[in-house]
Amino acid sequence: MKKPKTFFSSISTKLMMLIIIIIIVLAASLVAISIGLTSKILTEEAAAQMNLFCEERGDDLDTELLRIEDAVGSLSRWTKSKIPSVETITEDSELRDAIVNDADDLIRYMTEENDFVQGAYIHYTLDITGVTNREEGVYYTRDVNGKFKIIPFAQEEIVSDPVADYWYYGPIENKKALWTDPYFDYSVEEYLISYIEPIFIDDVPVAIIGIDISFTRLLEWVDSLKYHETGYMFLKEADGSVHYHFEDLEYEHQHSDDEDMIIENGELMLQPSTGEELIRYYYEGRDRVMAFVTLRNGMKFVLCDGYDNIFKERDNATILMISITVGIAIVFAIIAAYMASRVTDPLRKLTAAANEISEGDYDVILPPEKNNEIGELSRAFRIAIDNIRARREEIEAVVRAQDRKIVKNVKTIKQQEDDLVVMKNLAYVDPLTNVKSKHAYEDTVKYIDEQIKNGTAEFAVVMCDLNYLKHINDNLGHKAGDEAIRKAAYMLCKVFPMSTVFRIGGDEFVVIPSVLEYAKIDEKQNLLKAMINEQNNVSDNYLERISIAFGCAVFDRNIDHSYQEVFDRADKIMYEDKKKIHEKDGISTDR
Repeated sequence: MKKPKTFFSSISTKLMMLIIIIIIVLAASLVAISIGLTSKILTEEAAAQMNLFCEERGDDLDTELLRIEDAVGSLSRWTKSKIPSVETITEDSELRDAIVNDADDLIRYMTEENDFVQGAYIHYTLDITGVTNREEGVYYTRDVNGKFKIIPFAQEEIVSDPVADYWYYGPIENKKALWTDPYFDYSVEEYLISYIEPIFIDDVPVAIIGIDISFTRLLEWVDSLKYHETGYMFLKEADGSVHYHFEDLEYEHQHSDDEDMIIENGELMLQPSTGEELIRYYYEGRDRVMAFVTLRNGMKFVLCDGYDNIFKERDNATILMISITVGIAIVFAIIAAYMASRVTDPLRKLTAAANEISEGDYDVILPPEKNNEIGELSRAFRIAIDNIRARREEIEAVVRAQDRKIVKNVKTIKQQEDDLVVMKNLAYVDPLTNVKSKHAYEDTVKYIDEQIKNGTAEFAVVMCDLNYLKHINDNLGHKAGDEAIRKAAYMLCKVFPMSTVFRIGGDEFVVIPSVLEYAKIDEKQNLLKAMINEQNNVSDNYLERISIAFGCAVFDRNIDHSYQEVFDRADKIMYEDKKKIHEKDGISTDR
């Protein structure tokens, strides 16, 4: 009795199933490779764009913080230069008041035009004045009209001030300048962060110099920054204990890192920045990503957006590729099924050819394309092979296009990095005089201190100060003052053409002689004195000639352990020279 045929007993059916499986495997392999490459490229591009945006905005904010630090540093050095000794400043209350009064224009010039600045102050310490009801300093704060006003503040109020730990005790205990954490100051009804530098003389705290930034206005600016349509930015503490949002600042509860469920790259939370990666996390049921950089004050500047929003382009490309590949696979499967259903002749060669194709060899020998079932099937195999090759070439073309796009993006990023280098180099040049700036000076001091530690240092410091700049500004105008500063810089560059001249303050210059000019330091000092003396013959009016006081000190490895010690000797000699010049001109140094 002949057994009935089942569907799968037919050789034609089996061959049809084999072809369909082969096509599906090939299509799945191609789509997997394509998705993998495309996803990697688009993921890296999205992460790079998000990190670059965060870094650029962070640089903007760091620039503002650096201006505050420079202002406090300049005011601190100016104040310290006015204090002769701990005993004198303790006993002479008139001198204390005079220093504070003289600082008025300097404080306003440095801070009043900066909208982020809420206040600035100079306070003498309780070590100098004791607990008294006398005002020993000055405290400027911004009123509702944006103008600075003075708030009376007696020394006895320091003891009871609830935020004194931030602006008074903390900096003194640390013995260095620092940024405070955000705090609420009830005297001005404002959230603040402050940069404070204590002044020490003979290890005694003498005064506190500080600038307050309105943390509310700072957060409002951060909140105004948008990335694409849904991205937003905020600040948080370095340890992630508090996230600061403008709309949540008044709330008692503040969001923290503990409420975020990290999914990917959690180790980056402990790094200074996310670099070229993104942190993926869940918060309030939403899948999100973040990038951040660390600011100068230690806080982290964070950019967040939804995971789907950031990788929308990648996901759309993936869906499109899957759809196209599935469609092609379906078409091929239908064709293969149709052709296989007509097979009636020997299939051994076709089976062998199918096996070779499954192994990736498309140079197979097919049966002749005769006008029969086998011929039709051979033709279908040939068409399938040609289409697969064409598809592979299309994918390779897409990959090459993506590679070109990556190269273009890399060039763009490289150009942006080069632009940043140019901007940083500009920061090393003083715009008024074209000599080296204070930033360049600080880096040079660090380098010299390293040489001292290594035992290779050999240098001298020439400290110079332009006399009567305030008199020139007050009587002839600031343009005349700027011209005097430029002429003073020109004189120093002419005397020391092979050395580095730094402008470290409004009227202060430092020259660090080169090796050749260091060997002729005495000759160079005499030349400088001669040029200064020539200026005395320019005019009988001391305001119309360039008067420079200077002092020179040479590094002695037997007594000097840091650059600052050599600088202090040069500064002291300069100050004595200044007194002699003022006495000769008949002008008091207090004027």
